[in-house]
Amino acid sequence: MRNLRIRSSKTSLLTLTRSRQWTDKIVYILAANKYLPYSNGRSRIIYIGTTKKGAGRPAASAVNKATKVFNKLHGVKTIEVYIATCEPRQAMPTWKRLESSLLDTFRKRYFALPRYNHVRPKPIEGLFGSKALQKLVARFEPK
Repeated sequence: MRNLRIRSSKTSLLTLTRSRQWTDKIVYILAANKYLPYSNGRSRIIYIGTTKKGAGRPAASAVNKATKVFNKLHGVKTIEVYIATCEPRQAMPTWKRLESSLLDTFRKRYFALPRYNHVRPKPIEGLFGSKALQKLVARFEPK
């Protein structure tokens, strides 16, 4: 019987960096290595999500979305995960509201949700500064 050949990747497939922002309740942004066209411009953002089931979710979501993205979007070779957090408030799920606000800001800017988000959020006014939200979304636009 012939021996099977072993192959391994030359680069790491997933890198996790320790951060003070890493908690159980965060919002994460998945960004592709190339800019994707939307109705009103281009952005690298393909998904904005929240950790509903703990801190392991961004990594699991990145792998889940990567399997869809790599097969369907031409030229996408890497997906990066970015974390967004905010200060907690008593009896208020601020991380869920941050996700809704980011999705609403993205939708207002590009007239569409990110490529792999499907549920339209309820707009939340006044909890977060609109300039801060716009600045975070604009970080993934071409210069």
